[in-house]
Order: sequence, then structure tokens, then C-alpha cells
Amino acid sequence: MQPFLVDVYAIHPRGHEHHLGGGIFHATNAGEAEELATQEFWQERLEDQGFDIGFQTDQPETGHKVMSLESLRAFMPRPAFA
Repeated sequence: MQPFLVDVYAIHPRGHEHHLGGGIFHATNAGEAEELATQEFWQERLEDQGFDIGFQTDQPETGHKVMSLESLRAFMPRPAFA
């Protein structure tokens, strides 16, 4: 397990961006850390309002990326929401 600093954002196609929170997540890779951060900070109602999820991760190989919730679900073995 490695510590990853992950910030989670809600990003709207019209350019609105909201920082939802962040922190250090212990995981085997950045993708797993982002999954943990999603479970911690994402709010399902944001998806209903048209927002996608974005991450800022402290690993140079991942950098800043925006991922649609559908794409995120395709890679996750279980639902992103509690």
C-alpha cells in the first residue's frame, strides 16, 4: 500500500467546477485511491445535475483527469456509491 493524495471535483460541461474534498488514501495504485476518494466524497445528486467526476492525484503518471461516471463504473468491480 502506498499513500496517494487525491482531490475530487464535480465538473459540469458548462465549465462549473466544485472541489468536493480530498485527502491521503492508502492503496496499491492511483486508480484504487481514486475509487476510495469517490466513495468518500461523491454525491449521487451531482450526477443527476449533469456533473462528471474529476481527480487531481499526486502521481505524475496520472496527473489531472476527468472521467465520466459511466466510464468509472465500467472499471469498478462494485458500485461507487454507498
